[in-house]
Amino acid sequence: MADHRLLEKMLDLPEFKITDLKHNENDIRIYVEKKDKPDICPKCGTVEPRLRVHSSRNQEVRDKNILDKKVGLIYKRKRYKCMECGSTFYELSDSIAPKSRLTNRLRDYIAEQSKRRSFIELERELDISNVTIRDIFLEEMKYNLECGLDIETPSIIGIDEIHIQREGKHRKQAWAVICNGDEHTIMDILPNRNKATIVEYFRNLRNPENVEVVTMDMWSPYRDAVYETLPNAIVVADKYHVLRIANKVLDTLRKSYKGKLSKEQIKALKHDRYLLLKREHDLKPLPDIAFRDAWFNEIPELKVAYELKEEFFKIYDSKTKEEALRRYKEWKLKIPPDMKEFDEVIKSVEAWKTEVFNYFDYRITNAFVEGINSTIRAIEKQGRGYSFDVLRAKIMFCINHKVERPSYGEGVFYDMKFGGFNRFNPSINMRTKDYGVPFDDIIEALNEGLL
Repeated sequence: MADHRLLEKMLDLPEFKITDLKHNENDIRIYVEKKDKPDICPKCGTVEPRLRVHSSRNQEVRDKNILDKKVGLIYKRKRYKCMECGSTFYELSDSIAPKSRLTNRLRDYIAEQSKRRSFIELERELDISNVTIRDIFLEEMKYNLECGLDIETPSIIGIDEIHIQREGKHRKQAWAVICNGDEHTIMDILPNRNKATIVEYFRNLRNPENVEVVTMDMWSPYRDAVYETLPNAIVVADKYHVLRIANKVLDTLRKSYKGKLSKEQIKALKHDRYLLLKREHDLKPLPDIAFRDAWFNEIPELKVAYELKEEFFKIYDSKTKEEALRRYKEWKLKIPPDMKEFDEVIKSVEAWKTEVFNYFDYRITNAFVEGINSTIRAIEKQGRGYSFDVLRAKIMFCINHKVERPSYGEGVFYDMKFGGFNRFNPSINMRTKDYGVPFDDIIEALNEGLL
């Protein structure tokens, strides 16, 4: 009995007494029952009622690990009959919810740990299903998910999408990532990239008039949403998405020349495609340029296509918008009539001409958003299929935001004497400012295994 009292102290669940204990190399099972009878009947409300045990059942409940062994409580839950009213009821426990298979403290442990560790890691530690861990995490995050975020409005916003969650065998759902270009923080992650979703988000910004520039890829719903909701914003089409179209066209042309080559040459040209897609100034004289020129001798049309690609890239070397527009016009005239593939470049640029050439006024790209997207993918990969709510909560609510708080004496003072705010405080408009989650902190948390 003395041993059991010592074990009860170690178990630290004062309402229970231990009746037995079994263990092996992996698990510990502790048999418990409540020390005291209920002091009130939940049916008739009688205090200190006359009760007798009507029946009982063993309920297996998981608890926190002990010495790296998984712990199960075999709780003998009694069903009492109230002799005052004749009704029966099961006793309640302070440590275990009525229908739960986990102790309250284990749920609290999972809720806290799941903010900083992957569900897979917790599943391995506790031998509890990934689904259960996810549900506990989302319940912990429920308030934050429903309330949303009150983030400061920057002068520069970057929008991009990230394709992660599979909705079918092949299709993936795109989530929009909204970033602060001034502070390099994530402002929020949205469940899709539809215009209505983006419009709703921008309309709820604290100060939409503060936005001066929005960078994005050439996705029309983004552009339409900006023009509809941000009155002072200029849209800049991301430079690298524009240039990627020219590279795509060149690669399409490379594939079209297969009919002129042997099987061995087709395989070799596929291997050497990087020589065509890299910028000329990034190629080494030997062996890169030598191999590239050998292909040009074999396929003269490939040289023409390559030079057109390079000339298109050089438009972005222009010092002014006027120079860029002139170079673009000259470039179009150089396209041979039989190279219709470059019409795709022209079509895209013409559809986004204002936004493409806005770059030369602001020199801003979407690279800062693209960089954090790769980190988000790594977090999702580590978690093996996080849902949208889980991934958003992990990033937006489990990492400290960049916050700027007023210094002492700069906030609004409440006048206890007169029951109102002190309107004579010259710093009455000072408040805490939330800029979102810093990119560097997300990367650091990922590298330290905290997500």
